[in-house]
Order: sequence, then structure tokens, then C-alpha cells
Amino acid sequence: MALPVLAVPVLAIAGATGAAAGGFGLREQSAYYQGYSFAGTAAGGDGLASMFWNPAALSFSPGLNMEANVTWIAPHASIDVYRATGPLFGNNLGNVGIGDIVDDGAVPATYITYAWDRIAVGLAVNAPFGLITDAPCNWSGRYYGCYSRIFDMNIQGSIAYKVNDWLTLGAGFNVNYIDARLSNAQILSAAPLTFGAAQVDGDSIGYGINLGALLTLAPGTTVGLGYRSQIDQGLSGTITPLILNNPVAKLPAQAGLTLPDQATLSLRSKLTPNFTVLGTVEWTNWSTVQELKVESIAAPDSVLNLQWKDGWFFSGGVEYQWDPKLALRAGLAYELTPVPDATRSPRLPDTNRLWLSAGFTYAVTEKLALDVAYTHIFGEDAPIALFPTEPANALRGSLVGSVNDGYVDIVSLALRYKFDSPVSAAPVYTK
Repeated sequence: MALPVLAVPVLAIAGATGAAAGGFGLREQSAYYQGYSFAGTAAGGDGLASMFWNPAALSFSPGLNMEANVTWIAPHASIDVYRATGPLFGNNLGNVGIGDIVDDGAVPATYITYAWDRIAVGLAVNAPFGLITDAPCNWSGRYYGCYSRIFDMNIQGSIAYKVNDWLTLGAGFNVNYIDARLSNAQILSAAPLTFGAAQVDGDSIGYGINLGALLTLAPGTTVGLGYRSQIDQGLSGTITPLILNNPVAKLPAQAGLTLPDQATLSLRSKLTPNFTVLGTVEWTNWSTVQELKVESIAAPDSVLNLQWKDGWFFSGGVEYQWDPKLALRAGLAYELTPVPDATRSPRLPDTNRLWLSAGFTYAVTEKLALDVAYTHIFGEDAPIALFPTEPANALRGSLVGSVNDGYVDIVSLALRYKFDSPVSAAPVYTK
């Protein structure tokens, strides 16, 4: 059999860039900040996860502190198909869509800090990227994607230094591991003409840095600016052509992928002893994902043009300290997708979205606190319009449809524990 001198590697590895929550990012790193719709993330607070967005916002609670989060994400997105044709012959593939293409998943995150008078160090283990989309390989858009799974894990070490009473600086180092499995229907051979599927498995380890600053403008008012660098990943693995779900070969393949850099600006201000307001503006450089170049011994180098844009996230939140043990919070956010209409794929049915969140913290003891948060995200309807006139789609036919009924329900829980006696760590403002 003549194995894919066609486009197997491009079709498979390209899906590694398709997931959720603004591109394929996962914002769900903290139950504490989720209650605000992630407003104020880089400006510090009781949640230790602030170090993820801004290493200068490390908790200065004395001694050892720990936070363990788990978040359940239940997304939904339907794809309606108006017209789909097969490769080569332009035959009609029908109008079989998908009732729900995105799978549920759990995202854990753990944070540990240790602080002295002016120096604090922190360790974070979390998942900044990932998603699963799952469609049967008999739907009308099967040449544009069946199954896509992205697993990501990030380990971040951070340090913060209080320069004076109003300025803290921080830095961090990241080790990021990414693993993907992707599949789609595929023409495996032109002579003789053989239809089947292709599955790719690949992984990579990359490295990046974090930088940040935290300013105390007045008692109870902080502004934080954090930066996460790009991480270059060189995915390597295998392509497996499948006939009737049976593998017929394993072929080495590789592709370069740049995880985007990100800048977060946040405000946290306590207006009264019981009432706090928060805000965040975040920019993510998804423009790094313009194309994917795939190399394999079974095919010539291929380039897929994605034309992603920068992503933007805007959020605001409030907190009310009901009594010494209970704090209530709520948040509202709007997120702009980096995926343009012209290149939206069923592997990543990403659209603009509106966030509504609520949560609370309950102080079980002086040392132990429980964070709970719930978010509902409303996704906008958006078109899918993919045609073989794009060189990368020449052997996939056409797919015209729409992403509908997009929403996400998110529930997050966390426990925070102070191993030493609690002492107020708020910076002292002096004129």
C-alpha cells in the first residue's frame, strides 16, 4: 500500500492546537479567583494561585502555606452541517452534525508558598492548556476531525522580593509538558484508492519564564502586572494509519508549536472594611499560532495556515465580607476568541464568550479555609466555512456549518491551609 504521500500529518498534528477557553488555554487555575470571573488575579489576595499570573503576588503569609484546587469543567457545543463534500470527488457527505462535540474534564491545581519577612518562594503545579473534542468518524465533517485530546502539565517555581513597602518584584521558571492524541478520516492511498483514518500521538517538554510587579497604592489597594513567556514545543511522535480501526503502520512525525506569551494587569481595592472591587485585563499572544509546519518521512513538509489573532479577556468582580468567617464574591467577564471565522475548525469550535461567576470562602478555622465557585459561560454562535481552495484542505473536501448552543458549566473547590499562626501579610503603606 502506498502510505500517505497526501496530508495525514497535517490533518492530525494541526488538531493539537484545538481546545477551549480562549484558543486551547485553560483559565481554571483557582476556585478563589473563579468566584470573581478571574478578576484581580495578578493583584494578590488570599488565594495562592495569584502566583500563576504574577509571581510578585506570592502570598507573604508567614511560613508554609498550601492550596489544593480541583475544577470540573462541563462544556457543550453543537455543530450543524449545512453542506459537506468528500475529498477528490466532491461527493456529498450528507448533513450529519454533532449534538455535543466537547467532553467534560477535571483540572487540578496545587500551590505551595513559604515566606520570610521580605522574600517569599512558591511552587505551582497546574494545567494551563488542554481539552477533549470527540466526534464519531462517520459524521459529515470527519475529514476535518474526529477525536482530539490535549493533556498539559506545568510546574512553576517562583520567588518574590519586597523592595519596599509599596513595591514587590517577582520572577518564575516554568517546565511545561504537553501530550496529544488526534484522529480524523483520511485517504490513505491514491493507488489503489484506500479510505481509512489517521491517528497521531506526540509529546514535548518546553521551558518558559514569568515576571511580575505588585504595587501597593494605598491601604487595601494593589495593582499587579504579570507576564508569562512563550514556550516553544517540538512535538514528536508517531502517525498511525488505520483501516477499520486496525493500525497498518507507525510512522515518525514532528511539528513545532509555540505556546503563547501572556500579560495580565489587575486591580484589587478594598473600598470599605467589608467591600472589595477587582478588575483584570489580559492579553494572550495567540498570533504566534499562524501556521503549523509538519514533517514526516512519509510525506513532504506541509504548512497549515491558521491565522489566529490575539486573545483578550476583560473581567470585573466584587467581594463582600459577610462576617469574620464568610466572604461572598461574584464576577462578570467577556472573552474574545483568537480563532477567526475563516479558519474555525470542529477540532476547536471556539467563539466569543460571556462569563458569570459566584463563589464564597468559609474560614473553617484560623488556619483552614474552603473556597467554592460556580461559573456559567455563554458562547456565541459562529460559522464554520472550510473549503478545498485552501491548499491544506485540498484533500479534505468542504465543510460548511455553524457552532451552536455553546455553553460551559464550571464548579471548583479548594482547600487552603496555613501551617503557621496566621498573621496579616498586607503591605504597610507609608507616605
